[in-house]
Amino acid sequence: MNLPSSGQPDSLERRKLLATLGALGLMGGAGMTGMLAPRLARATEWQNWSGGQHASPAKIIYPANETELAAAVRDASGSIRAVGGGHSFSPVVPTTGTLISLEAMNGLAGHDAAALTATFWAGTRIAMTGPLLKAVGQGLLNEADINTQSLGGAVSTSTHGTGRQLQSFSGTVKGLQLVLADGSLVPCSADHDADLFQAARVAVGSIGIMSRITVQNREAYRLRENVTIMPITEAMSTIDRDKDKHRHIELWAFPFGGKAILKRQDITTDAITVPEKPFIDENAILGFAANTTRKMPWTNSLFQHLLGAFVSDSERVGNSFEIFPSLRTVQFNEMEYSVPAEHGLACLQEVMDVLKKNDVNVFFPIEFRYVAADDCWLSPFYQRATAAISVHQYYKQDYREVFDLVEPVFWKYQGRPHWGKLHRLEARQLRALYPRFEDFLRVRQRVDANGRFLNPHARKLFLG
Repeated sequence: MNLPSSGQPDSLERRKLLATLGALGLMGGAGMTGMLAPRLARATEWQNWSGGQHASPAKIIYPANETELAAAVRDASGSIRAVGGGHSFSPVVPTTGTLISLEAMNGLAGHDAAALTATFWAGTRIAMTGPLLKAVGQGLLNEADINTQSLGGAVSTSTHGTGRQLQSFSGTVKGLQLVLADGSLVPCSADHDADLFQAARVAVGSIGIMSRITVQNREAYRLRENVTIMPITEAMSTIDRDKDKHRHIELWAFPFGGKAILKRQDITTDAITVPEKPFIDENAILGFAANTTRKMPWTNSLFQHLLGAFVSDSERVGNSFEIFPSLRTVQFNEMEYSVPAEHGLACLQEVMDVLKKNDVNVFFPIEFRYVAADDCWLSPFYQRATAAISVHQYYKQDYREVFDLVEPVFWKYQGRPHWGKLHRLEARQLRALYPRFEDFLRVRQRVDANGRFLNPHARKLFLG
């Protein structure tokens, strides 16, 4: 596959973007769902969205184009890590060496109307892709619930949405342009250096830095979304019965209240509905409840039982990129594992039982989604249809008690961790979970023999 060779990001817009980030420490682009970008308190400090990961690199570099990116990699000292939207919860970014931000390398670099593919600069936030693709008659096959990640970060960690027949972002990639450790610019695809392509699609930034990404899309489309509040047992029964009936179906379980939010989305040609102003700000309620239950744990069950009073059943129709994302302004930390789809609901039930048995103080819901199998070597969905289960903890609370309790449950079901979310696995355990792990290591060693792209966390993942 040939990637477009022109279309460097506009320098004036780049400077405006960086000036705004530097002055405000946040991202307020159109279509963003209210989540803060990583804050840069000083030129040599970084932290992720939740505040759980910090770094003081020797340098933070903002390349304007591929030439500058290649030079930054070639001339860098210490370990080199790339950062996009700063929405990974695991320590995939921190380095004391060189941190390279791809914020300035954003936008649509080209598209193929016949093949329904599009090439984006890797720093493009997912929120930006919807309007850009609609303008050329395309839409992403799927999106995650949060759209402030960079496309490069989402691909390299196998971030995903929900859908039994729909793969992660990584599975939709048709071609990549990479900057390798020696500063060379290398294209790869299934037809050109296929091993590098298979390894690089999900490499957690350990093989090189993506500069351009070509993704498979479909014609632009609309979605009808239905949100219903129901007892957890009914929600689990419904998602099991209807998992192949809807394009997207997922649930959020509140185990201490016995309630769940069930969301279903399907393609429609119906007219777009006018968004209703919510009676109550759900993020304000979430923040209030999380903070209150943190201080007064005995109120947790009460707030969860009152879920129906805060969140109402709803239905709406809109462009796919407007329906997929949800507003997320209350910070949290997250663990997610993907288990074989046929064991998903049993695993979810056991996770809830463990939390209730230990009376853990956690208000945030548990998210349950289905994801299709793909062929990316280090994808959690490699050759396996899965159920992805996400556990969250309010950012002002220590997440370790919650995550330490539920992680062994995921291990029991042969769960594979989301690379951008918190987990305790290292190379020894990961080898047993990924059939092509050694093939990945072989390619990684070939293109980065000196480990320039490895920070301490990546060394534990791939060399430990």
